[in-house]
Amino acid sequence: MENKLELRVPKVGMDTTEVTVANWLVQPGDNVAQGQPVVEVESEKVTVVIESEHDGKIVEIAQSVGETVPVGAVLCILEPR
Repeated sequence: MENKLELRVPKVGMDTTEVTVANWLVQPGDNVAQGQPVVEVESEKVTVVIESEHDGKIVEIAQSVGETVPVGAVLCILEPR
């Protein structure tokens, strides 16, 4: 059985330690391709679109819109294709 893949909050700035989930561009069950925009997050200075690092299917969204999460936190879980 294949492992699940985690999409995590990347470092978006030198001093950024947390971001707020602004908008999900996918839903559970959606298939995504590597490089496809998945979620928008906001820091104090910038809004960043985070892209999928893998081809797969979204199986779980771990953070809700409006939640503030630390850099490195799991945003969603993908099942690899």
